[in-house]
Amino acid sequence: MGKFILQRVAQGVIVVIGVVLVVFVVTRLVGDPVSLMLPLEATPEERAAFEATLGLDQPLLVQLGDFAAGAVRLDFGDSLWQGRAAFEIIAEALPKTFILVLAALSVAVVVAIPVGIYASLKPGSWIDRTLVGGSLLGLSIPQFWLGLMLILFFGVKLGWFPTSGYGSWKHIVLPAVTLALPAIGRLVMMVRSTMIDELHAPYVETSQAKGMPRWRTVFMHAFRNASIPVATLVGWEFIRAMAGYAVVVETVFAWPGIGFMSIQAINQQDLILLQAIVFVVAIIVVAINIGMDFLYMGIDPRIKVNS
Repeated sequence: MGKFILQRVAQGVIVVIGVVLVVFVVTRLVGDPVSLMLPLEATPEERAAFEATLGLDQPLLVQLGDFAAGAVRLDFGDSLWQGRAAFEIIAEALPKTFILVLAALSVAVVVAIPVGIYASLKPGSWIDRTLVGGSLLGLSIPQFWLGLMLILFFGVKLGWFPTSGYGSWKHIVLPAVTLALPAIGRLVMMVRSTMIDELHAPYVETSQAKGMPRWRTVFMHAFRNASIPVATLVGWEFIRAMAGYAVVVETVFAWPGIGFMSIQAINQQDLILLQAIVFVVAIIVVAINIGMDFLYMGIDPRIKVNS
């Protein structure tokens, strides 16, 4: 177990280093923060002094070394845009994205699992076709359009929920539903297909022949064996949202999370803040992937570390 943990951590470190290297180089090749931050009439001497202040006059390897040394201490420097510590800005925005993503995935899991199981119990029926069609519809609707329609109907016309911002529980309803809808579609399809396979397995037929109640066979045996691919998809949805998929929803609803902050950092050409965001998000993604490996072993004891 200890060797497995070390291997996964080492692989995660390599991934984080690769991501940071790519972003570091790309952000240096695209855009000029000095021109953005200084007025047009700035003299060459003023530009040179400002570059020295930011450390942009140093060779790329020196800049990369400084960034890596600071990242180990979670000290990424001050944001060029806001003039305060980049990690402080991230620490304020990251929990808001966590709240949004967890709320959306909770809605997706609560809705998709029973719907997918019900569809698998009646394969080929009109109910199954209706549920599958609804899932495909949820996958096909653009999130920015759905978010705007929810704002117009539930926010503007009915006045039930706020149209933007962050605060009470009402602020999270519309963005969470918008983010959850595609995840519901994918989860319903996954639960349905895996459950159909499990329900036709020999052990299910044997348990039914022995007189085991249908509900016990479905939920205690078939669904448990089908839960590994479902858990994989849930973890992938979480990673996907944290790694940038929630940007559209956060932008539409002006949700002050890490995705919305990333868009603002790009618009402001804030290299320091952007690098810090990528580094922190990469760490989160690696941690979730490692956590999913241990979750698999908890769901199915037959899974061994070596496999």
